Amino acid sequence: MNLKRRATDILMIALGAAMIAALVHIVAILIIPLYASRDAFARLSQLGPVNATILLAQPGPQARLLPYGDPAVASAFCRFDLGAGPLRVKAPADPSGFASLSFHTRRGSIFYAITDKAATHGVLEALVLTEDQLRAVAAKDDEDVPVQELRIVSPTNAGFVAMRSFSEQPSLYPRAESTVRALNCATEASPE
Repeated sequence: MNLKRRATDILMIALGAAMIAALVHIVAILIIPLYASRDAFARLSQLGPVNATILLAQPGPQARLLPYGDPAVASAFCRFDLGAGPLRVKAPADPSGFASLSFHTRRGSIFYAITDKAATHGVLEALVLTEDQLRAVAAKDDEDVPVQELRIVSPTNAGFVAMRSFSEQPSLYPRAESTVRALNCATEASPE
């Protein structure tokens, strides 16, 4: 009986230690991004100023600014700071290819994304704002006229917009590159 009791105690201790180790592991994985100093935003910040469209080099063995880059996809980005006012984003949608816009927080989490299928008259357009800015803009809206623009509420003041365009063949990469180069990000006057 004493041997059985000892075996049960050892098993319970081992099980408790395994559960604590698993919990510590999960917490560490969730906390690491908060302390990362070389996240996507930090890497992109070094490439240019806020609201400037920056073309990223074609991914390859020597050029890997961001992980898992596809050499068939041209990419550009612009950083934003909503403290100065809402951000108007405009980008062309290449009718013969695929293009997308993704809106990221300061920590790199995507909070909204659209593809060229959402384009109106060949243009992807959105207004990125904070909750307070949205209330101020909405207060000026005419109740009888439906809102025609896409308004995206950002969970953070700082972030970045990434545009990607797919080239089906290597010879079409310059066309995809010119599509993403046309990304335009501009701060509008504060709606207050």
